[in-house]
Amino acid sequence: MIKSTLRNAMVLLLAAAMLLPAPAYARDEMQNTDPDKYYIEVDTGNQVVTVFQKDDEGEYTRIVRRFVCTTGKTKGTEEDPASPTPGGKWKIGARERFGKFAAFEGEYSRYWTQVVGGIYFHSIMFGKRDVNELKKSPFRNLGNAASHGCIRLYIEDAKWLYDNACFGTTVNIVTRSRQKGLTSSLKTDMDFDEYVEFQANIYDEEPLEDLTAWISVDRTEMRTGNGTNDKLIKKLDKDTEVKVLQEGDPWVKVAVGEREGYVRRCYITYEKGVMQSREDGYFVAGTQYLYAEPDTKAEKLYKVARHSTIVVTEEDVDEDGKWVKVNYWGTEGYMQRRYIKTGWATIYETEEEQA
Repeated sequence: MIKSTLRNAMVLLLAAAMLLPAPAYARDEMQNTDPDKYYIEVDTGNQVVTVFQKDDEGEYTRIVRRFVCTTGKTKGTEEDPASPTPGGKWKIGARERFGKFAAFEGEYSRYWTQVVGGIYFHSIMFGKRDVNELKKSPFRNLGNAASHGCIRLYIEDAKWLYDNACFGTTVNIVTRSRQKGLTSSLKTDMDFDEYVEFQANIYDEEPLEDLTAWISVDRTEMRTGNGTNDKLIKKLDKDTEVKVLQEGDPWVKVAVGEREGYVRRCYITYEKGVMQSREDGYFVAGTQYLYAEPDTKAEKLYKVARHSTIVVTEEDVDEDGKWVKVNYWGTEGYMQRRYIKTGWATIYETEEEQA
């Protein structure tokens, strides 16, 4: 039985066929724990984020918040290639209060909320982990496509999402036609110096206690980002102690000494010497769609990131055996069997097992 430390740290499952998202990835107290309360649209055409709630008919039409943003640059050079924000529907994942970019020296941001992989909502950048070290260029660039794929926001807007867009909330990234005046209407009237002083008063009084975990698989790779294409920092031996800065699946952000980076969730344990993953679990081989029906022409429910743990609830749902029914963090749908692989995957407890 996995102890209470892991229960508080990781997502709970009701049963093999019913995965439930939980506020477990948010170690701060959330102002909202219902993943269906909000629907978030990121419009890369206008550089605007809009948060919707349901109307009386149950449709997401009521605008409750709207932010100016900076998304990934769509034009690049050989030295600095384009890095557009990936389109489609995703589910909110991990978060971190004041994080360092493992791939960039001297780059920090506040209130990280994960969209997928290394793509996050986060504040405009700081030169140090210090609220007084805000950078001027990202502040001025809000409203333009200029990031490496992440979605930059004013600090107050990043904090609102961090507090309210709980694990499992839907994010839809689209490109809409330019709407005259919309982007500029969402920018602050403050100049840079005024804004630095303003945002310095947005802070968190109580520090979060670091969670301790241990590497459970020898030669685990620690990388600069949430993917096997990101630069390798080092390989970690089994039983190496790490501090967990961001919890998630399929990757967690950790610190080993002064170095920060990412490792696969299935290669760590929150209880030393106890395996919390298995070699014959199910995961997605590459980023794939979850469909409403076993047909590529059916509605696309979500994109599921590479290496994500899934639960197969029904095999061979079609005559040719090409499709399986799966559950991905509370949403049931269909995936093509050829994209589902067996290998290292995280074990999540069921509520029945915990009782």
